[in-house]
Amino acid sequence: MSKINIIKRFFIAILGIFIMALGVALSVKANLGVSPISCIPYVYSLQSNYTLGELTIFMNTLFVIAQFLILRKKYTLLHFSQLVAVTLFGFYIDFALYLISGLNASTYVWQIICSLLSCIVIAFGIFLLVKANLTYLPGEGLTIVITDTFKKEFGKIKIGLDSSMVAIGIISSFILMNRLEGIREGTVIAALLVGYLVKLYNNKIHILNSWC
Repeated sequence: MSKINIIKRFFIAILGIFIMALGVALSVKANLGVSPISCIPYVYSLQSNYTLGELTIFMNTLFVIAQFLILRKKYTLLHFSQLVAVTLFGFYIDFALYLISGLNASTYVWQIICSLLSCIVIAFGIFLLVKANLTYLPGEGLTIVITDTFKKEFGKIKIGLDSSMVAIGIISSFILMNRLEGIREGTVIAALLVGYLVKLYNNKIHILNSWC
């Protein structure tokens, strides 16, 4: 792989991470529930001095540690590189929230629109990160590690991990605030729609294949 090719891939990966973070920020502003991967950090950000981005980094660092505990000697630099990706992701989430701080979804219709837009944006970011083929975020990384190590189906493991994070988010919300926060119909929409949109982008957008 040439240096120019590597630079292109880095550019696509960084752009993809930022676009994903922007999608997360849009889901927060929609106030209809964040995506499954953000449920836990979002709930705890409401009851702590830490930002959503900081708690996202912390939670995903635990995912990287879990990968190390599973893989042991098979752990590689590719797995470790996820820490760089998620650090950028966390920083970009807080930056994106700052950029759209003036956005106000004042009616339910606008909330739905923002929620759908966040799914479209998150899916496009994931699509770019996959196309870059350099690294991935720890949530996906842990899914891949469990799938490969225990010979399980990727889709089932992904659904299981996402469902677990939503469940922990719900329990944490009731424990911390005695009510449900951050997990609503928008969470379900994201869980159902993002994967489909990633496949759609992959089938319809081919320009990156030749560019890389």
